[in-house]
Amino acid sequence: MDPQTSTPETEPNHEPEPTPEASDAAPERSPALGPARPRRRPRLPRLPRLHGLARLRRLRLAGRVAVGVLLVLAPFAGALTAIGYAPPARVEIAGQHVSVKPVIGQNTTQLSGAIVRPEHGEIPLLGKDVGLDLSVDWNHLIPQDKSTRRYLTQLWDDPKPEIARIRSTAQRYVIVWGSVGFAGTLALEAGTLLVLRQRRRKLAAYPPDDAARIAAHNARLRRTAAAVALLALVGLDVAAVRTYTYDDQRTVVGSPVFAGTSLAGTEVDGLVGEVVPFLSILEPRSDFYDQASDNLDQALADVPALKAGKDQVLFIAGEDLEDVNGMARLMGRAADDTDASFLAYTGDLTFAGKSVETYLIDTIDYYSGGVPVEFAPGLHDTDTITSAAQARGWRVADGTAHDVDGVSILTAADPRISTVGDFGSGTVLRDPDVDVPTFLTDTGDEICRSQPDFVLLHDHLLGKQLAALGCAKVAVIDGRSFSFVGPTKVPTDAGGTAVEYTNGSGGGHTTTSPDPGTIKHPATFTAFVYDTKTHATHYSVITVKPNAGVTVTPPISLHVPYADFQRTGETEPPTVSTP
Repeated sequence: MDPQTSTPETEPNHEPEPTPEASDAAPERSPALGPARPRRRPRLPRLPRLHGLARLRRLRLAGRVAVGVLLVLAPFAGALTAIGYAPPARVEIAGQHVSVKPVIGQNTTQLSGAIVRPEHGEIPLLGKDVGLDLSVDWNHLIPQDKSTRRYLTQLWDDPKPEIARIRSTAQRYVIVWGSVGFAGTLALEAGTLLVLRQRRRKLAAYPPDDAARIAAHNARLRRTAAAVALLALVGLDVAAVRTYTYDDQRTVVGSPVFAGTSLAGTEVDGLVGEVVPFLSILEPRSDFYDQASDNLDQALADVPALKAGKDQVLFIAGEDLEDVNGMARLMGRAADDTDASFLAYTGDLTFAGKSVETYLIDTIDYYSGGVPVEFAPGLHDTDTITSAAQARGWRVADGTAHDVDGVSILTAADPRISTVGDFGSGTVLRDPDVDVPTFLTDTGDEICRSQPDFVLLHDHLLGKQLAALGCAKVAVIDGRSFSFVGPTKVPTDAGGTAVEYTNGSGGGHTTTSPDPGTIKHPATFTAFVYDTKTHATHYSVITVKPNAGVTVTPPISLHVPYADFQRTGETEPPTVSTP
């Protein structure tokens, strides 16, 4: 047969007809649907590629988990970092500004990097010591004037109140900066999540193709922002770890120069020892006020009636400490022991009125447990002292009446200020427009207008004139008397009588010469118990003696003069029977 005329059926290269098996695998298509397309042979899976995809998915999941952990830990890391790197706090001590920097992992308190004390705190949640780095200007803290340095020795002789203020400042620092770091980091995370959520909402509002193009256009920016955020999180964690793992544990070796003083166990390093001139004048620590404090506790416990009952208010009144820090301690302790509602102080807290003397305010606050103080400044209480008292939360006299636990009180500052602090003599007016006659007129008008239960002021000569008005319901309490007087009856302008109560020197002074150390003469102050319903008032005289002994009288009626109590022992006025 001619090859050129051969039919396809006899052509040797023509594909054979499909077998039944092939027909089953590829069924014939209807002629109307056209010729059938050859079936694509299925590809075998590429196992290595699938394995790589699975590993990539695992890596992505691990990365997301790691980022999630970083986000959860970030607020805590922010808190630690804020505590570790925030600027130090500042506190005023004896008129000098001291910076306070808590250090996690340090077990000592260091002053200007050289004087080291063993006091330190602890963060229970972390189980870590928290030491303190203090910084102060030595030239201001240690003045060259010998009399001023002597006042400082009283501060160092009982440093507990100031150490308590430093610790309180450090605690607030940790709480505040820890909260700022935690809340700030958490707010930043929340803000970032809100921005991302808002972005997704905006993209969802676009057509899919437009959204895809926008996402592709911003891909590089997103990757850069994500990388920066990740580095910030890692950096924050690194700073937190460094803060937490810091360790400075040392044993304090007390310097021999402090032996026998309240600074025993304190270590002085380097050149600082050469710039502390007051070390040579530190006297051995006296146990006088320790013993007097214990005796005061016992004496008050022996007078069970000296407690406020129902509808009663108990308060401590004193004055004329003039830098006797030890008696400030006892006055504050008496307020704490008796659960006093407040402490009424009628002037002459200090002698010179300098900022270095303000530590007496801290002493009273520390030993009283923070009892509110009503302060009627005296002649020696300058604007420096009253400003410091206000800064500590004391209520300084403003010449108006107000209520304290149901007791109406009017406090008045003495119109004069002594110039002894500036090596002068005499006085100047506290307010140039208010002399003594003007003070008496203005204060008297306010007393008669408001009719308070008690009036507090410093000078008993002025107090007597104000009591004579007969407008104070219970008594005018004053001082500026070296000898304790107690209650006296003052004839009033209306023909009746009023009560003036005059305290003695709370610092045991018998002259105006300053003597800030151990008292040489008896020091007195008073505990009052006032009934808000009946207005009945009793007083107890607290006396600290030069031998550290303490006596406390039973509550005596305000209508019984102290001299009569000493003579008869009677605490209530005699009853007069009517025929």
